[in-house]
Amino acid sequence: MIRTGPGVAKAPHSRPHMFSYRYANKPHTSIVAAATALAWWLRMLGPVWCVPVSLSAFDHAVQKERKGNMSTPHGSAGTMQRHRSIVRDEQGSVLMIVLVTLVGLTALAAAGMVMTETELRASENQEAGTSAFYAADAGVQEYLGTKEYATTTDTFTYAAGTAIVQGEKLLDMPTTNGDQFLYRVRSVSSYTPPEGGTASRTVSRLAIYSDGSIVAKAAFASGSGLLKTGNAGTLSGVDQAPSGNPDCPDSPKAPVAGVAVPPSGYAQSGGGGGLVPDGDPPVMEAPSSLDLLQSTGVPWDAIVNGGLLVPDYEIPGDSWPNFGSLPADEWPTVYVDGSITLGPEDSGRGTLIVRNNLDMDGNFDWEGIVMVGGYLTSNGFQTVEGATITGLNELLGETVPSSDLGNGNKEFFYDSCKMKTAMKKAFGGLSEVPGSWAERWQ
Repeated sequence: MIRTGPGVAKAPHSRPHMFSYRYANKPHTSIVAAATALAWWLRMLGPVWCVPVSLSAFDHAVQKERKGNMSTPHGSAGTMQRHRSIVRDEQGSVLMIVLVTLVGLTALAAAGMVMTETELRASENQEAGTSAFYAADAGVQEYLGTKEYATTTDTFTYAAGTAIVQGEKLLDMPTTNGDQFLYRVRSVSSYTPPEGGTASRTVSRLAIYSDGSIVAKAAFASGSGLLKTGNAGTLSGVDQAPSGNPDCPDSPKAPVAGVAVPPSGYAQSGGGGGLVPDGDPPVMEAPSSLDLLQSTGVPWDAIVNGGLLVPDYEIPGDSWPNFGSLPADEWPTVYVDGSITLGPEDSGRGTLIVRNNLDMDGNFDWEGIVMVGGYLTSNGFQTVEGATITGLNELLGETVPSSDLGNGNKEFFYDSCKMKTAMKKAFGGLSEVPGSWAERWQ
């Protein structure tokens, strides 16, 4: 026996048992460290991305083996086999966890890509539909702003797409003021986005065509009265429009009064002879100045203060139109913000609107409508064919002196066709019916 200490002896073959203990201790330490590191990385992915990993069972098995080795000196071979089994089991479990985690991450990444693609497509479709809508709506607006009648099909091209606009007459609505027609205007647009495909939208509106709202009560109507000097000249309410004009199929119309004024508003002095006015009746006296002016339908306040009209020429600001260079079918609206004197070189056609007073000199001629807020003074030999209305500022509460035609050969004729042509350029044409807008997808 070999003594190692007082009363202590060791068996001769104790070293293998010491080797078995050391072997059992170190390998398990490295396995635990590796498994712990892997579990930490997996847990870093979060509970949403992988299955939580626990090493409690593995730790428990290692501690149990350690205790078994220390209590069983000769069990080294069985211990090593069990250690290998544990390592293999743990390696298989970690591999399964990693595989499941990778599959889950792959599935989530694929789902995210699909969702991103879907949202991108939805955004592109929305943008294409919006562009198509803008094109359709712009087509309707341009059609209504450029067409006299809604009876044609026109194509308009914009950056947002192409619009095909078609008008359809639904109803005839004749009135005492002129013809009115109800139309449906429909615009179908198409837009091809860079990504491909085609977006289409349809917009429709109801529109009314009107000749205008002005009523000719006489060849010359004055809300402030009219003074005629001498018996020369013509104030005729007999329609001068010829028959057979396709633009004025209802002409000539029934005669109107030669002169329309408030009570006792017409005065004729000097020259002797009979009345100058001629019509049905020659002189019509309305109950009051307001009654007369309101019966004409002139929206005077909206014209001078509300911006109802967008004139082709506004004086001052623009130069007087050169009618010699204008197309024959162009009947412009001329608005004078103040008073003006017009002579022979200013003769023309269309709708002449004067905010205050108008002086006519020499051989000034006008075809269409003349509307004057203040009074009209005629000096010379003028001719107006259509209709003349003065004293309109009475509608604004102002006091206006009588118009004075003076002496000489003045000619004021009622002409329904020339009045209609000027009126529909200024007040008529196509206008949208409020609340009739409709839209649908295609």
